[in-house]
Amino acid sequence: RRDHMPLYPLTPSQLNNVSVSDALAFIKSPTLMARRLSEILNAQEFIGLSLLTGRYSMEGGVIAVPKNEVIRADRSAETVAPGAEYKLTPLSKEQYDLYMASKRGLATEVTDEEVGRSKMRPIEDAAQFLKNELLFDANSLALAAITSKVTATIAASAVWNTGTPGKVIIKDVLRAQAQAKMLKQGFNIDTVVLPADDYAVVMPEIFDFLQRGSGTMPDLLNVAWLSTSDANFTNPLLLDRQRLGGIGREDIPSPEYRQVPDLNGINIGIELATLREPRADKTRIQARFPHVPVIVNPSAGLFITGTGL
Repeated sequence: RRDHMPLYPLTPSQLNNVSVSDALAFIKSPTLMARRLSEILNAQEFIGLSLLTGRYSMEGGVIAVPKNEVIRADRSAETVAPGAEYKLTPLSKEQYDLYMASKRGLATEVTDEEVGRSKMRPIEDAAQFLKNELLFDANSLALAAITSKVTATIAASAVWNTGTPGKVIIKDVLRAQAQAKMLKQGFNIDTVVLPADDYAVVMPEIFDFLQRGSGTMPDLLNVAWLSTSDANFTNPLLLDRQRLGGIGREDIPSPEYRQVPDLNGINIGIELATLREPRADKTRIQARFPHVPVIVNPSAGLFITGTGL
């Protein structure tokens, strides 16, 4: 006879054999539910977290960021004679964009009858439902922010979808890197983002080309190649992940919520609460994602046009 629920995390066999009392105890615990959500989440699926690597705390519900961060001085370095003073250069006068805090979230409910009849199944379905919706929403929000700010383009030297275009693809990526470096803002294009169907076309061509040289998947030419099924663009997107921007987050002091544990060292920022409604014989599972995508350097990204993809 079991007097308490097995130690978490549960094995697949334990999940299939929990009792009704175990399932009810599980759904009442926001900590256990947050851990379960972290198990079915994949940090790499959150494309916005991968592309916008900065993390900003939104004090007072707002954050101000430069429209285009300037890292070059107004005056260039000069020869300094022995005993002479160094020439002063003023800090640049930057304009700022204001980003307001935003809380995205949704909830679902599991009735006691559902738990009594199917034990953990409705709880698992609820967790998967929340995961899917939060993932799609976060990716759409991040990609919309990026594509609305990144306007630079470079034309492909030839199409990417005819013949054996491996060399053409590599050449165009190198050209895009050179164009970014010519801005003399310290940008280093280190990522290519492709819609999932285009990724399936491009990657075999690059892999075949690099078979004759060197390179490992999916990091080729010191460039990470990422795919997303949530792309709102068709042209290949190239960017400097370290400089493009980040995610602004507001700390909301709600005692009912527990944060989803880090995934492979990445803090996702999703929070979850379970709220018992005894008058209706059900439990509400509520998840929120208080975040806003922040674009600091739009010039750290560009699109390659005319690829035929």
